[in-house]
Amino acid sequence: MSDAVIPPRVQRFISTHIDSIEKLEVLLLLRARADRDWNARDVSQELRITEASANARLEDLKARRLLVAAGNPPTYRYNPASSDDAQDVAQLQETYSTRRVSVISFIFSKPLDKVRGFADAFRLKRDKDDDHG
Repeated sequence: MSDAVIPPRVQRFISTHIDSIEKLEVLLLLRARADRDWNARDVSQELRITEASANARLEDLKARRLLVAAGNPPTYRYNPASSDDAQDVAQLQETYSTRRVSVISFIFSKPLDKVRGFADAFRLKRDKDDDHG
């Protein structure tokens, strides 16, 4: 499916902040239920992921300034640092709810692009070596 069905703003946000479906689901869960604080255990139970994975995703989203945390152990709350990020997440939520497969495909396509580029660099080098051999 074409990236064209995903708004450019959402594509930029995903490219900058989202590298897994799990991270996307954590972000959207906390946005949907922004009236409460979440700990890693609550998120892991809600999304049926490991607590360690939930903790890693929460910490990453906090470092990206999309969540705030308080306490020890920490609890997290959806609270983007900028209004642009808040608008991007709202548009991401809307796009994900109507074009889920396209968003998932877009997220998974990004690492493949990097791997292909890395592999192509070696193929080009090998081709050059073959010309001189």
